[in-house]
Amino acid sequence: MKDNVKRITTGFIFMFVLILVLVLNNALIDSIFVALLSFVGIYEYNKCFKLKGHHPIPLVGYASCLGIFLLGENIDSSVKMNMVAIVLPILLVIMFGYIVVKKLEVNIVDIAITIFSILYVPFLFSFIKILFLLPHGRIFAILAFTSSICTDTFAYEIGSRFGKHKLSPTVSPKKSIEGSVAGIIGSSVGCVIVSLITNAYFATEFNIIVIAIIGVVLSIVGQIGDLAASSIKRYCGQKDFSNILPGHGGILDRFDSVMFIAPILYAFIYLLKIV
Repeated sequence: MKDNVKRITTGFIFMFVLILVLVLNNALIDSIFVALLSFVGIYEYNKCFKLKGHHPIPLVGYASCLGIFLLGENIDSSVKMNMVAIVLPILLVIMFGYIVVKKLEVNIVDIAITIFSILYVPFLFSFIKILFLLPHGRIFAILAFTSSICTDTFAYEIGSRFGKHKLSPTVSPKKSIEGSVAGIIGSSVGCVIVSLITNAYFATEFNIIVIAIIGVVLSIVGQIGDLAASSIKRYCGQKDFSNILPGHGGILDRFDSVMFIAPILYAFIYLLKIV
């Protein structure tokens, strides 16, 4: 009972913060919000691998999160590319120099884990900020979170009651095929409802059939993101990435599906020109 109260309370607080960010519609607040998620995510990721005995380089991961503040800034794209071209070799020199300084206490595997942390955490999180920057960006962000929340809710409620066939017993034993299907349906329905509301009141012109299909794909992608996070935790022998969100685990536990959904939603928007 206490765990459910913690989970619900944390969920309401998170929703309040998210709604506040969406309503304020401020570029700096958007950057701070996404960067904070990334900073905490890097901390949780590094902590998880350290408990397994690895030695990722935290400074590199934290520094990469600062790039989120550059998204949307009025800087020429060629300048941004030049910045990346300069920063990446410097980071590689720092990491391999770190191996020498640490006398092989840190090794090539730790560098690989560190590089992956950049791709897994700030890079994926950055697409939430990219969605914010689009026309109707707030609505697209709501669609991303709606897909994630509906998938998790429907998958849990149906799976816990009627789930009999394991989805991926080696990675996440509690997840069922029945729950997965329910999550896909829930995501599609949730995205359609959001789109009907925005079409009626916010001058969007979303094709409802296209949105329904997108809701299905986003749910599948989100579930892959959930299983990806589970595979990392299982490898490291951890139940949760952290307990920063009582009843939910850590930031990476709560956002594991959104991190995958946001870039795929952006891909749909870009390819289908639905803005």
